[in-house]
Amino acid sequence: MTTKKSQTLEPRISEDTGGRSMRIGVMCGRLQGFEDGHPEEALTWASSGGYDGVLFATPRAISPELDGVALKEAGELAARLGLYVELGIGSLGPFGDAGERLAELNAHIDAAATAGCREFFAYTRTERQHASVPHAAQLAAVATTLKALVPRLLEEGLRLNLKTHEDLSSHEVLQLVEASGTDAVGVSLDVANLVVRGEDPVEATRTLAPYVHQTHLEDVALYIVDRGLRRRLRPCGAGVLDWEAILRTLDEQSPARRLTLEQHAGRFDLDIFDPAWFDAEPHVTARELAVLVGHAVDCERRAAAGGLPPLAAYDDDAGHLARRDELAESAHWLRQVLDTISEGHHGSSRR
Repeated sequence: MTTKKSQTLEPRISEDTGGRSMRIGVMCGRLQGFEDGHPEEALTWASSGGYDGVLFATPRAISPELDGVALKEAGELAARLGLYVELGIGSLGPFGDAGERLAELNAHIDAAATAGCREFFAYTRTERQHASVPHAAQLAAVATTLKALVPRLLEEGLRLNLKTHEDLSSHEVLQLVEASGTDAVGVSLDVANLVVRGEDPVEATRTLAPYVHQTHLEDVALYIVDRGLRRRLRPCGAGVLDWEAILRTLDEQSPARRLTLEQHAGRFDLDIFDPAWFDAEPHVTARELAVLVGHAVDCERRAAAGGLPPLAAYDDDAGHLARRDELAESAHWLRQVLDTISEGHHGSSRR
């Protein structure tokens, strides 16, 4: 564990954005065709593709053994290529042995620091309708884990960003962040996951923006199924999200200067036609749910007209090369939206 002390927290991100308001990076993992232990392949691919940075899910994607030399060399290669590196440090629980969980988190923090990464994200694995453990008790366990990490984060001038994972609402994320202290804990914003909890990503982004230090971005399509709505993932601009509103909010109200793109195959349903679903979702409002239903109606119309794939088309995995192409589509689209924002214009938020 490193011992460098910081009397006051310096800004974590103070990098040159090359004249743009945001830098754009990409997730590089197995779903994008990059195997663990070969970071140079991901870094050189990102650089040649014109991206500004790379996200690895954990330091073990760089070195499965968390070898210090390999981690340092990856950080140095990224610096030579002009790339930022973002890392995750794994799960904050709540289930499993707390001691083992903290040991793994601290090992990943050590590894991230060795690679030159001083802020990182973590996620949760709560179960909203667990048979015996209330969700509030699960959140309390996550809060305990965060509390155990905060002294180290403060002492070493590090930041942990809590991801808006599919199991948490934005309200729960904000509650955990504020309880932990926003000088050491922030938000890692995954806009597509907000939909899973019945939230309008535009409104949730406005709420979370002052605390957002990292992002995970991709678009969504929503389809109507027997129990409610089904989420499928799309490249930015090829779904329903209002990217002008989201990016303008982040640009104006968030400390984040990086837009990191994901593209994976996570599939989730919102069982909004089941009254029991609402018992575990006290944050859901009629206004935000109406926005999502409206998006689903729009998606169904666009799919019928050939403007979106039908729901069944998502059943087959297109493969890692297709996901890389989708990342390139997302980057191109977000740069266009950012240019529109910087010029003070309002344009379409989707293709």
